[in-house]
Amino acid sequence: MTEASKPFQPRPARRAFLSLAAGTFCFGPAELRAWSDKRFWDTADPASWTPEQVQELTTKSPWAKSVVADLRNGVGAVPTGRGGRRGGGSSASTTTVPRFPAIIRWASAKPIQEALKLHLPESLAEHIVISVTGVPIAAPEADPSSASSGGAANSDSYDLLKQQTTLEAHHNEPVQPGVVHQDADDTSTIYFGFLPSLINVADAKIAAFSMDTGMLIVKTKFNLSEMKYRGELAI
Repeated sequence: MTEASKPFQPRPARRAFLSLAAGTFCFGPAELRAWSDKRFWDTADPASWTPEQVQELTTKSPWAKSVVADLRNGVGAVPTGRGGRRGGGSSASTTTVPRFPAIIRWASAKPIQEALKLHLPESLAEHIVISVTGVPIAAPEADPSSASSGGAANSDSYDLLKQQTTLEAHHNEPVQPGVVHQDADDTSTIYFGFLPSLINVADAKIAAFSMDTGMLIVKTKFNLSEMKYRGELAI
């Protein structure tokens, strides 16, 4: 087999898997088959998981959902350029609204942490953590009054995003995150920390996550009954 004909093998590095959310990888028929018939995470040691298995677990599994962010005011074709009639016919052109593929992960779940070799920051310790990768979110602004640090991040920068982000266990009130943290290594990823005492999953079957940036909305549902790892609920 020549070098040019060798099949592409994804790198197992954490950054490579996170970059999938930006739409750089398209699933083929083999990758789209149901995960439920091969729960390798229950039978194989994490150290032996292949790059393909890690990719599947972190993009399409009980703990990870691939979604497309919706524009708050709808999705469709937007007129561009010059409109009106020209030469007896319409010359109005259109362009497709940008699509933002994203991945929503239950980042505090042990299988996700083992697959990505993920170590969450201390601010998210003892929290249920949901991450969103691939959605443009403004970075926190620096506080110019903090001269000693050259302008520290404003702790209130994510307040509006906190208010418009929720995690809801079935039949319970939606809960807002108490902590929002942008990944230092991959700025396209942002983590939301929810206090476990406010999320009652004991009798819930479904947990629904929703984030509204003001322009884009991402949401998905997790089936808690499927989120079993080594026989225990992994959240």
